[in-house]
Amino acid sequence: MISNEEIANVLKDHERRISKIESPSPKHKDLAKKGKANTLSDLLMGLRDSGFFLHPKTSEETHIKLQEQYHCEENRVAVALLRLANRRLLRKASKIMNGKKYHAYVW
Repeated sequence: MISNEEIANVLKDHERRISKIESPSPKHKDLAKKGKANTLSDLLMGLRDSGFFLHPKTSEETHIKLQEQYHCEENRVAVALLRLANRRLLRKASKIMNGKKYHAYVW
């Protein structure tokens, strides 16, 4: 017959496994806080938080800045900036360079 102590140990082990399964998983934002920014959006938010977007920046300027740490196509950066602006994490602006008006992003 099983003793009360063995039953208690089985229940403790069972409770430990259930609590581990039911514990909340880390959120996407938590990864950025820990310095594990590995997605394009995370890197753009890191640039925003470091003050890169204090003055209007075009997608081309942002792409050049990102090339130091993340290699991708310029159109991916443009789409990511647009999506962040749609989520209101960046603001749309305009910038005039060489007499032409360009879409830019600022925070």
